[in-house]
Amino acid sequence: MILKKNILPRRNDNAGFTLIEMIIAMTILALVVTVLYLAFSSAGRIWSKQQVKGGQGEHEVALTRLLHDDLQHLVPYSFSWEKGEGFFFALGPRVLFYATTSGYGARQRRAEGLYFACCYLKESEDKEGLALYLVKEMGPKKILVEALWDFIKSPEKELALGSEISEASLLVMDGLGEASFAVVADPERLNLPEGEIAEEALVEGDNIRNYSRKNLPRNILFRYRNTTGKQRNLLLNLEPPPELPQKKEKNKNEKKKE
Repeated sequence: MILKKNILPRRNDNAGFTLIEMIIAMTILALVVTVLYLAFSSAGRIWSKQQVKGGQGEHEVALTRLLHDDLQHLVPYSFSWEKGEGFFFALGPRVLFYATTSGYGARQRRAEGLYFACCYLKESEDKEGLALYLVKEMGPKKILVEALWDFIKSPEKELALGSEISEASLLVMDGLGEASFAVVADPERLNLPEGEIAEEALVEGDNIRNYSRKNLPRNILFRYRNTTGKQRNLLLNLEPPPELPQKKEKNKNEKKKE
């Protein structure tokens, strides 16, 4: 009896992928990269998407957390640049500049960092009323310093923000009515549950734009009327950190010399 041996073609270990296999692999890779790009690019616009998916209450909770966290971690920051020296904090009816260690709402967020922010109101593009936007960047970005400088040096002019700030802004809330920031002179005169504000409770005038570490306000009020027509008043406490140890040591050394 003659046994016939099954003869199978040997696999060439040195053979590469075929052209069809390469095309399929590249197509799958392109799809994966596209999906990842869309996911990461949309992460910075999460609040804008919530305007469509979320309810009014969710946006108000996010707004309250943002402002409270930022001002509870306020950092009095002095800067120096080619135009002079300044202090990164300013306030007007439609804008609030500040520095904070809270990264909530920032496009790029780290465990530790110093963030420079600008909350501002402008006419809504999609709805009636005003829209609240946030710009928050790590480090003292030149575009924010320039906007703050122009705002402080020209109190008679309205806040003018360039295209760079507009492109970096996130929409926090839309369709607001009668919205404004204000410094609180006497918190006891605020009847917040009923929305009533007594005379002399708030500080008015252009002097609220210029601040230093020594004269930072203790309380800020952000008031607005939401899309349902209800008046909202957020009383915000500023809690700047204590003086740095280096400054205290310098004061001690100066006293010893005297």
